Amino acid sequence: MSKAGRTAGLIGAAVGVLAAGAAAGVAVERQVIGRRSSQRAQLEAEPFGSMRGTPHVFTADDGVELYVEVDELKWSRRPAQPKRRLRRKLPLPPEDLTVIFAHGYGLNMDCWHFERRDLAGLGTLVFYDQRSHGRSGRSPKEHVSIEQLGRDLHGIMEEFAPTGPVILIGHSMGGMSIMALAEQHPELFGDRVIGVGLCSTSAGGLDQVPIIVPGKLGMMLRTLATPTVSVLARIPDVVERSRKAGTDISYLLTRKYSFGSEVPPAYTEFVNEMIAATPISVIAEFYPIFALHDKFDALEPLQKVECVVIGGDRDHLTPFAHAEEIVRRVPGAELVEVQNCGHLGLIEHHDEFTAALLGMIERAEQSLGHT
Repeated sequence: MSKAGRTAGLIGAAVGVLAAGAAAGVAVERQVIGRRSSQRAQLEAEPFGSMRGTPHVFTADDGVELYVEVDELKWSRRPAQPKRRLRRKLPLPPEDLTVIFAHGYGLNMDCWHFERRDLAGLGTLVFYDQRSHGRSGRSPKEHVSIEQLGRDLHGIMEEFAPTGPVILIGHSMGGMSIMALAEQHPELFGDRVIGVGLCSTSAGGLDQVPIIVPGKLGMMLRTLATPTVSVLARIPDVVERSRKAGTDISYLLTRKYSFGSEVPPAYTEFVNEMIAATPISVIAEFYPIFALHDKFDALEPLQKVECVVIGGDRDHLTPFAHAEEIVRRVPGAELVEVQNCGHLGLIEHHDEFTAALLGMIERAEQSLGHT
């Protein structure tokens, strides 16, 4: 491989990690990070990506087809308590409760593996791949925006939860999608929507978050990121070959920007495999929208529902201060800070994230008179 190709691949991997918080498209070099067989054994022990629901295809308002899976509430097989680690008895949900999960940039619905596992039986669970991600169709470039993601979420809600109470849970870009929905349809909150869980997300100001290194140098690198990604998107074949080759640095970036503590190697393997299909062109199209994201004024409707905002103390992409700012503007919302936690806390510290989400859901149900 040429030196130019290796350089392009490294930059592409770095920007993907920084943008997505999940090492978008990085394939780890197995000889360097070592012990692939051990990682595979761990993956088999926790079958990441194997949880599947009833598949559907939903056509968004602009014609893009979104892939959806629905885990129906089956009362005859409803578990008496969450599996394994939560040690809390699941509340008896209203029969028509629907919980919709919106994932983050560079990921797909499988990132909710642990939450999907441990909240099974809580209601009808709806998962979908955001446009241009996972199994969903590619978005026209002119419709790549947080506002469009809010319209997508509204369509999903109308189609898969036409009646009954709804709880919305979003990670990173998925949380931003919920904010966009609140801006577009504030009347839904406190009526149809009874609870919101915001995980590792921001209402704005991401253009002021330095990348790679703190301070002025980090801000300078941020200004270079968007044009760099745009240039790389014009040579996708070179970049994709280089991304597949993998490097020591790409693995370190994955760990640094996804996790805040030592995690099983299988977690990193899972993240890499989950997002390996995210093309550099998708990274380039979505990356600029985060600098433009400003939904502080859209947070007011969240005051009408039970709301929990969860973040990690070592999240370099949506720092915990952004979670604090959301709660400052949503009086009554619960703020949960998870220690030694990076941007992918829903995987890294899934027990804490799921417990906080479960607490919010219980309070939301109690507001309906269900216990």
